[in-house]
Amino acid sequence: MDENAASPIIVTCPLSREHRAHFSFSKNHFDLYLCRECDFRFVYPMPDDTKSVYGSDYFIGARRGFGYVNYEDDKVAMRGFFERALDAVEGVVSARGTLLDVGAATGFFLKIARERGWRVAGLEVSSYAVSEARRSGLGVVEGTLESSPWQGPTFDAITLFDVIEHVPDPRRTLARAFAILRPGGAVAINTPDTGSFWGRAFGRHWHAYCPPEHLSYFNQRNIQTLARECGFETLSVTKIGKRFTPAYIFSMLRRWQGLRFWRWMERAVLRMPLHRLELPVNIRDNMFLVVRKPAVLPPVAPANRAMRKAV
Repeated sequence: MDENAASPIIVTCPLSREHRAHFSFSKNHFDLYLCRECDFRFVYPMPDDTKSVYGSDYFIGARRGFGYVNYEDDKVAMRGFFERALDAVEGVVSARGTLLDVGAATGFFLKIARERGWRVAGLEVSSYAVSEARRSGLGVVEGTLESSPWQGPTFDAITLFDVIEHVPDPRRTLARAFAILRPGGAVAINTPDTGSFWGRAFGRHWHAYCPPEHLSYFNQRNIQTLARECGFETLSVTKIGKRFTPAYIFSMLRRWQGLRFWRWMERAVLRMPLHRLELPVNIRDNMFLVVRKPAVLPPVAPANRAMRKAV
């Protein structure tokens, strides 16, 4: 496929489900479309098989140009982010009850939440990651949020860290989260921000544009609109940053700029003792949201009632 060739196809925006979206650009042999009304950008057509993206090589090696160089090394650097994210959730949900982590990977965050007194469960699409999590004694279910087994309000908190950009139908994902969240419960979401300086400055070369790993791309406005339409109230939107290993940073730069030099640096640093060094990074192109399900739900309008019944 010609990476620069425009497509004549016009499709309906899957976020608003009414406005037309137009071809924006191609990357990694996938077309991305942009809704000019809500600025939501998405892959179209969606890949037939997204599960195959998340094999063992997604967590070790990042051989296909996305994923983790070594998740076991990288996850330790994530602890600071996870702790701050839990602080934000616990500021909303006073009692540490039941927590569901969507996209739980091998369960590192679940262990941290459990240490802090939460009763935890996880969801993960990767068979490899699920088996690793279960070896650690964690209750991680293989599958998506939409296909999850829980019925009715079950959880006090749901976390979607670097998840919503991976799903083909984010409206359905958030509607399902609303359905299984208890009133007064919180959902924490972390995802790239297309409206950030780097997202706008680099355009299609921005590192977060990486189909078929990332399928749905938000800015601060449209993700809050989606949350509101699914029944949530937004409590905060921040840019809290993370810590990364040098190898992960070089891997991200390679994806961003496409230079072999960064691949060489990535391989070189893995042979050095400093490959587990934790470096704080906050280039403010990721947003962290906390949204809440109202403690007292308003009457459900007929149109919304039909949508929730279908979840």
